Amino acid sequence: MKPGLNNEAPDELYLDVRLLNNLYETAKWGKVLAVLGFILSAFTLVFGLFMQRLAKVPALEGAADIGFSGFTIVVYAFVALVYFFPSLYLYSFSSRMQQGVQERNQQQVYRAINQLNILFKFLVIMLILFLLLFGLSLLMLVTGASQLSL
Repeated sequence: MKPGLNNEAPDELYLDVRLLNNLYETAKWGKVLAVLGFILSAFTLVFGLFMQRLAKVPALEGAADIGFSGFTIVVYAFVALVYFFPSLYLYSFSSRMQQGVQERNQQQVYRAINQLNILFKFLVIMLILFLLLFGLSLLMLVTGASQLSL
């Protein structure tokens, strides 16, 4: 049963000081993790640009034939973008939670939890897509390997 659907329970939830301190500490670490995620996204994008430039070096001209094409920057940009959004949702959760706890503002804490909910949904969808992609790759590998043994 979902919370809030039970008519016997009050609509308000009171948090003690220890729980508020834990939420605040969690939000601080979440903000650190989010900033590191932003940095990783930027590094991924810069690395993709570097790999594209590397393909244009005369000594590596043949490297474009083995995967260092203009498509490289698209792949790295996609990976950076996919990693950027969870970091953004985590940062939003952390900022709102810190503000809500400091001000003892229930609406701000509610918004923070909502951002955490969005983060979890995004991560579940991303994980399912990656698992499907992994399964498809494994299937292609198995069928390709069976064709080679014939």
